Amino acid sequence: MIKTVKLSKFNGELCENLYANVFLMDASNFNDITVLFNKVISSISNKNWLKFRDTDYLQNVLNNGGFIVGCYVEDTLIACALCESPNGDYLDNLYDIGMSDNEIDSTYVSGYVMVDPLYRGNSLHKILLETRIEESIARGKNYILTAVATENIFSLRTILSLGFEIQLQRENQYGINRYILLKKLESNSPKDKEIIA
Repeated sequence: MIKTVKLSKFNGELCENLYANVFLMDASNFNDITVLFNKVISSISNKNWLKFRDTDYLQNVLNNGGFIVGCYVEDTLIACALCESPNGDYLDNLYDIGMSDNEIDSTYVSGYVMVDPLYRGNSLHKILLETRIEESIARGKNYILTAVATENIFSLRTILSLGFEIQLQRENQYGINRYILLKKLESNSPKDKEIIA
């Protein structure tokens, strides 16, 4: 376990004594990710904002040095996100930003964030991003890259509040305009064991 977070909302209502544990996930958790994906995708109007990641994709993330962070309430996965080595469009974006091969080798791509609709309003997107930043630093990375739809103002605010800077604006294969943001990592980030959301 990485940390415990105290949750303040369930299904939009204030609550007490509800805690979640944040873990690094492995292949034994892949079914939980699929279950969470099905909950999240059924709750969003623009289905192109979230792509399905099959078990092969998730295993490749782990096999290629990346990691997956999950947030559980008891045995139920309520949020997850991944960090992976740059590839595809993300790799192209890093070159377009002007990064060297050495800088790219020291970069994670942070993405694929899902939060169960029943647990929205608990700052889980921010908690998971902070956790990915901390874990990236612990793994010796110097940069972290992420992307967000330009119209997703809430996520954009969260990302900017954590020190990311907009580098590019690109349209993805689904025609969605996205900001590409980069953060230089510093090793003096605080690590709290309990966070109140």
